[in-house]
Amino acid sequence: MSTIPVLVVGAGRMGQRIASLLGQDGRFAALIAASDKDTLAQAGQNGLATSMASGSQFRDDLNHLVKSSSAVILTDGSISSIDLAEIAYKNGSHYLDIIEKSGNSEGLEKLLYNLPAQSDLCFAPGCGLAPGHVTGLAAEVLEHAGPLAEITVFVGVLPAKPTNRLGYANIWSIDGLIGEYSNKCLAIKGGDLIVLPPLTEKEQISVGGFSLEAFTTAGSIDGLAQQYAGRVDSLVFKTLRYPGHLNYIEFLLHDMGLTNRLYQLRNLLMTALPKTENDRVLIALRVRENPEANEQWTYQVLHAKRVGDHYLSAIGAATASHVCAMTDLICTQRSQAIGFIGPGSIGPQLLRASPFFDHIDPAKQSQSVF
Repeated sequence: MSTIPVLVVGAGRMGQRIASLLGQDGRFAALIAASDKDTLAQAGQNGLATSMASGSQFRDDLNHLVKSSSAVILTDGSISSIDLAEIAYKNGSHYLDIIEKSGNSEGLEKLLYNLPAQSDLCFAPGCGLAPGHVTGLAAEVLEHAGPLAEITVFVGVLPAKPTNRLGYANIWSIDGLIGEYSNKCLAIKGGDLIVLPPLTEKEQISVGGFSLEAFTTAGSIDGLAQQYAGRVDSLVFKTLRYPGHLNYIEFLLHDMGLTNRLYQLRNLLMTALPKTENDRVLIALRVRENPEANEQWTYQVLHAKRVGDHYLSAIGAATASHVCAMTDLICTQRSQAIGFIGPGSIGPQLLRASPFFDHIDPAKQSQSVF
């Protein structure tokens, strides 16, 4: 049986983790393409297949590599998802990404609307943790929720051992973090689709024995909010952080005026925050079926895995497991979907058909109801 070739665009931490996980399954052959020589060299040293794509020939290089790939996975947020999806479309390849930029999914859906239909191709933006895995968990709850249901989705990616007053570290993407903290948040209140400002509606909760603060951030459930407006009473997404984090972020953004100079906030966080792979992912869903009902909570905690003298991050495992499971189902035509596949459209029940999903399957991980 021949292997399924998959092109991973981007050689950063997530790109390498995805290519490595795919490579552990004999059905797939992953190739990393990137323009950064240092990260590409590091990927090669880690035993991953690589190819340079850079300079004036960047688009031509990608076009050539996509031609021989069944699927392409974009992991580098500096590369246009629209351009790469169009390249994938023209070459008859499936497209997936782990990009969290605001409007990314909507832009791809608009692109496909204006292109002739390709009956057997799938385009799945917003894979990974949130959007992605968590969106699917929320979608399963929403499918069975009534018109009076109030649902809050909580997600936190945190250092296992915080070393600063922010209680945070450079774990996944500083650009993604800033986008979450600065863009508007789609939500449902009173059955209506509304826009909430980020960093608001703060509350204190406990997840997996950890005392945390929660507040609104952007981008993780936009599609679900649009889809379920008028069908549930309330749907809100909140990020989880160690207590005190929000106060310092508000000081930087508002008191210091960095909300109008986000490039300076990026430089500050990139310079000051320590990198770590020793992290934990916390997921919680709070559901109240109606105003008289008791709250029902479910939660999942993913921990970094220690291998020798280093760690494999929990966010890396969650991101790679979800996008690899999506790739598996799409490339083997088990996804039961074609064309545009929005975040959360393929839920855990179907993703369990892929062995990649075992790493984050709530049924096999730390999960409880309280």
